[in-house]
Amino acid sequence: MTPGCFQRSRREFSSPMFDLTELPKSQANNANNKEVALTREELATTTPPRLDVVKTFSPSPRIAYISAKVFLTAWVVAMMAKSIQNSSFPSFWLAYLTHWGWVATVAYFLSSLMTALYLAKNPPDASSVDKAGLIVKITWALFAISLPGEIIICILFWALEFDGTVRYVSMMLHGVGVLLLAIDGFVLNRIPLRMKQFLLYELFATLYLTWNIIHAFSGIGNPYKDNGEQDDDAIYASMKWKENTASAVILGVLVLFVANPIIFWFCRGVSRLFPMRLKEGGPMVVESGGDVEMAGGQENGGAFDDEEPMKPVEVY
Repeated sequence: MTPGCFQRSRREFSSPMFDLTELPKSQANNANNKEVALTREELATTTPPRLDVVKTFSPSPRIAYISAKVFLTAWVVAMMAKSIQNSSFPSFWLAYLTHWGWVATVAYFLSSLMTALYLAKNPPDASSVDKAGLIVKITWALFAISLPGEIIICILFWALEFDGTVRYVSMMLHGVGVLLLAIDGFVLNRIPLRMKQFLLYELFATLYLTWNIIHAFSGIGNPYKDNGEQDDDAIYASMKWKENTASAVILGVLVLFVANPIIFWFCRGVSRLFPMRLKEGGPMVVESGGDVEMAGGQENGGAFDDEEPMKPVEVY
């Protein structure tokens, strides 16, 4: 991991959560190998490239992309219906982290499809083309939650809960779903993850952990453990808060503060492997020392109405 990567991640934490500003890696590398002399006036009017919202979330050819989205969305919705149908206790289905993750996944696919359709029919006008609207933010946020969420769910399932029996629905919910999310988010949509969006994912994980603890001590019970043989109604055998509190606390801390940051950082890195669909900005400013700077123009404003115009930032 290079110092530049850390500095870029740090800059993302200080930027808006749904910042549209983007510098492709190839351009950054090219810029670092050139020396460009620009006047102070040119520096003041230089703007970085920004994500093209329409091309990113509603790409062309639209018939092909939307058809693919319809297929993927129908698939994940069908898997959720099948999982609920196969459950012996449908009312307890949502108690599990696997199913929280799948609900987020289904929500993402539905939102992604609706966003593509909406932008195809209602492209933004000139005054809002450089802004991430509400529907785009929802889709972006759901992707930032569901992809790393599905990855940690897969890891925990195969490492702690797998009983040796391979089932189609279980494979879908603990593996194939990650691939489908990556196809829609990285290949069809080309969504870049921002480090600040880690907070959304961490909130999701914290909410489930809170529910898991509440369930353990509330006396709600577990219908799968009502045969009188178990001494703990824990949702997962690996997290018995009443009978093995220390082990449950250690696992929860490791997931929240070790695994989650690593997984999100990995997902962010993968998102940068795919070329972004950008609107062209002004020329890059490269000083003699090789440091790359981009100056935000006041005409375009920030990613949101209430933001101040972008200040010059270092890009690595």
